[in-house]
Amino acid sequence: MTPKWLTGYTLAAPAILLMLVIFLYPLGHSFVMSFFRWDLNTAESPFVGLGNYGDLFTGTSFGQTLRNQVVFTVASLVIEVVGGMAIALLLNSKLRGLRPARTLLLIPPMVAPAVVGLNFRWLFNEQYGLIDGVLVRLGLPAIPWLSDPGWALVSVIIASAWQNTPLLVLLFLAGLQAIPREPLEAAAVDGASAWRTFWAIVLPLMRPVVVIALMIRIIDLFRTFDVVWLMTQGGPGNASNLLTVEAYKLAFQSVDFGHAAAVSYVALVMSLLVLALLYGIPRLTARRSAWQA
Repeated sequence: MTPKWLTGYTLAAPAILLMLVIFLYPLGHSFVMSFFRWDLNTAESPFVGLGNYGDLFTGTSFGQTLRNQVVFTVASLVIEVVGGMAIALLLNSKLRGLRPARTLLLIPPMVAPAVVGLNFRWLFNEQYGLIDGVLVRLGLPAIPWLSDPGWALVSVIIASAWQNTPLLVLLFLAGLQAIPREPLEAAAVDGASAWRTFWAIVLPLMRPVVVIALMIRIIDLFRTFDVVWLMTQGGPGNASNLLTVEAYKLAFQSVDFGHAAAVSYVALVMSLLVLALLYGIPRLTARRSAWQA
């Protein structure tokens, strides 16, 4: 008689095979492509090994793109995690009138990134944008949000944080409501301050939720494209260029698919390294603490 596990795997095999083909074939094909000079402007596609990767790192603009990606990722994570936790703590309090705010939090994540990009492009417009209009009415100077190299990346970070911070608020709020009441009540009886209670009890218990939220956002931040493209197209110059925008420009404007694939794999390796550190450091710390105990 056929074992149950073998029957199960046999029935699931077509779906598993289909998923492997759908996910692995594009990854493998683009990986192979990154080792060829795959330029549609020429009829040939010679094998260049790591030449495409070398061209990226010896070029003048890719270094700024990498710095933009790091600044965009770190700044977005700080804003979204710190702001998300603060708002979640407020919504988890016993203040009245906060229930509608929980419903409103669902709106930004439901808006398509393309719509967010178009709306913030209008809001940050220097001539008729709402934000500069308010600043001028308050007697403050208008800010060249999208045309100044120093402000363009800030504008993109603000738009991304507006859309994604509510998602982290919902995750953190669910984590806060799952914390058992006993340690919090014991801390209150001992007279612990709100900050001490958060730092010593709430944050350690929330660590798995925070790690999951960070993983989700890191993956999203390394594939952010729509908002940046619709707001600045990576400009002015290269001031707000991210890895996804650079890959798009190389592939569909310069029709240089070899370098575009190399940029995509640089982004993939960077995100995997960050995720490995995020996942590995707490485990190593816990194992070291267990050894010392």
